[in-house]
Amino acid sequence: MIELPDLTSIERVADWIELSVIYKNKTFSKAKISSLLNNSGDDADEDKVDSIINELVRRGDLYGDTSPFKIEGKCVTPRITWDKRPEIAMCLIFSIRGVKKKKGKDDGTKLFERLSNEAIKSYLNGPSEVIGFPDKKKLKEQIQSISSKTCEKLGNRCPMPHDKDKGVDIIAWKPHGDKRPNQIILLLQCAAGINFEQKRSIPLLAWGDFINWSVPPMQGIMIPSIPSNDEWIKIRDIYYLIFDRVRIYRAIYRNGLLDKKLRREILAWCKVNLN
Repeated sequence: MIELPDLTSIERVADWIELSVIYKNKTFSKAKISSLLNNSGDDADEDKVDSIINELVRRGDLYGDTSPFKIEGKCVTPRITWDKRPEIAMCLIFSIRGVKKKKGKDDGTKLFERLSNEAIKSYLNGPSEVIGFPDKKKLKEQIQSISSKTCEKLGNRCPMPHDKDKGVDIIAWKPHGDKRPNQIILLLQCAAGINFEQKRSIPLLAWGDFINWSVPPMQGIMIPSIPSNDEWIKIRDIYYLIFDRVRIYRAIYRNGLLDKKLRREILAWCKVNLN
């Protein structure tokens, strides 16, 4: 099990408890949370422990029927085990410690992109595609393909080699089925790291030059954390549409994760990173 994070952050301690509950498949009581914090060098008073419990209650309400845990009195009880739903375990690992890059090791970011892609497909009940790696096509070719599939006209600008993915990891759309343009388009970033707010917002003007969208696309961001209410507003102001861990998880289990190979890969990655 990974180490307890920064004890000053209510949200990250709540992340760690959420992961611990489903990893160990054991209940965490208020007394256990207090003891854990004190033993980790934090002089936790009752108010702080209550704040952590309240944060978990808030999350349980957000997850709704799909919540991986439940609150009974002052106890946090698992409703799932992590190996049955490794997708949420992966999100929690990223939320707690961020992305750990080691030469020759899979940092999991591409798995998060693929998971996000599955979540968006479920949310829109429509197609979506990951842009850039692991697709070997150049961005120019991918844009031509998206233009054809969405029935949207190519623009008057061709991406340059240094553009890479031009700030977009996933393009999703909600077709009407009549082979005409004018539909919901989402341009999305995936940000598995803790410092995701350092990412620039998507350059919508450039993408409007690449593809002549008949309706302006909406931009958004996929993140593995659950922002506080104050953080939510700040993130929305920059990235517009937010898909946090709650929304990714709810979308995945609305229709089930159809990509079984992806689940096996996420499970294997989590086994390495939880030990």
